[in-house]
Amino acid sequence: MLNNRKKVYDFPHKAIRYGISKLVQEAGRTDYSDPKDVLQLLELAKEVFRMLKIHARDEEGVSLKHLEKKDPQTSLRDKEEHKYLEEKIEELESLLDRIKEEGEQAPAISEEFYVKLIRFQTDYFSHMTREEEETQIRLYLYFSDTELEEHQKEIMGSLGGDELKIWAKYLIPNVPTPIKNRFEEMLKTFY
Repeated sequence: MLNNRKKVYDFPHKAIRYGISKLVQEAGRTDYSDPKDVLQLLELAKEVFRMLKIHARDEEGVSLKHLEKKDPQTSLRDKEEHKYLEEKIEELESLLDRIKEEGEQAPAISEEFYVKLIRFQTDYFSHMTREEEETQIRLYLYFSDTELEEHQKEIMGSLGGDELKIWAKYLIPNVPTPIKNRFEEMLKTFY
């Protein structure tokens, strides 16, 4: 039964949903006339966007790479969506740079940033849902759970210490204790 199979996207998507949601919440409550508040938002955004880029890099470099070996056409939609989402991240980062530089004009730019961030959240969440419903099924079709675990180990082994800290920061507070314990056990095998 498919429900008993290893869910490839379980850990990263939980962390990503939490990180993006936290960013949206902070963007909505930030006082853009307060440089300290703006700096906190910039740091959070930098970290969340980095996590998203790491995820796309690792997914394309491992999961989708292995999937393409079985069927070269299966990863096209994922890669197209990654490219689109990366463009949206760059646009959001550019707006954040403008907020940082503009000072007094920051509140006006902040509204544009907030609206685009909410649209981005919707797009990214839709992308993850499609991966969980479509790409995951393709992975099940071509790979055993043991092979999927090997893919996960390949990804985990490629992460630097600072990258792993980002994942832990956004995953651990967002999962029940049994999953948290499973993640922490998995970490022990790598570090």
